[in-house]
Amino acid sequence: MDEEQSLLNEPEPEPRPNAAAEAFAHLSERVAAMEERLEGRMAVMARALEHIAIEKQSLEFPDYGPTLAKMNGYLATLAGQTKTIMEAPAMQLTPESMAERIGKAAEAARQTDRATIKKSQELHHQTHADQMRAIGTVRTKHNQRWHMLCCGGGLALAVSLLWLAYPGWAASIGPQSWLWPERVARRTLGEASLWDAGIRLMRAGNSEGWQVIMDVADLARENRDTFAECQKTAAKTKGPVSCTVRVSMAQS
Repeated sequence: MDEEQSLLNEPEPEPRPNAAAEAFAHLSERVAAMEERLEGRMAVMARALEHIAIEKQSLEFPDYGPTLAKMNGYLATLAGQTKTIMEAPAMQLTPESMAERIGKAAEAARQTDRATIKKSQELHHQTHADQMRAIGTVRTKHNQRWHMLCCGGGLALAVSLLWLAYPGWAASIGPQSWLWPERVARRTLGEASLWDAGIRLMRAGNSEGWQVIMDVADLARENRDTFAECQKTAAKTKGPVSCTVRVSMAQS
């Protein structure tokens, strides 16, 4: 376009002879040059349009059908949830109904507290009564134990006094198999056994009788075999028999 403008703006030559013919010839050349340039530009534009058409044909448009179906499903679910929320009792609350519900809840809580306090008071009274009964029982048991200790101590003291005053009577209280009198005598004499205590008592009570017992024991020990034969003979004859014994004189 600049070249065409420059051609149009060129100064016209001075008129010469046959100027009209030259002017037409020169104008024809300009028009031919302009046509060539215009054809070149039209060819460039045609190629550009063809390239654009080819690119449009090569483009692949995605299928938005599944995506739109999912979106419709989400919208339906959201609409259902929104409807559920709008129909919920909480959305229908008003300040008046909320105040009424709060009042009812507070009254129910106060009733529960009153019942709990009453039950606690009854339990406290019952516990106090049980404690008082337990204290009375403990006192009674303590008094009984004290009386029993006093009675036991008095009885032990009385038995001890009786034992000191009448040792034989106190020893004869128990069964004979316990040998309390004999044990008391042994402890009193200070002997090691009941046999030693008996020997001492017999010797002190009747020395002659004790000597006779000793002599008989010595005679039986010295004639042990003779006495055994006599016993066998008496058993056979079933009657009394005569036996000869040896007697040795005690050396003074």
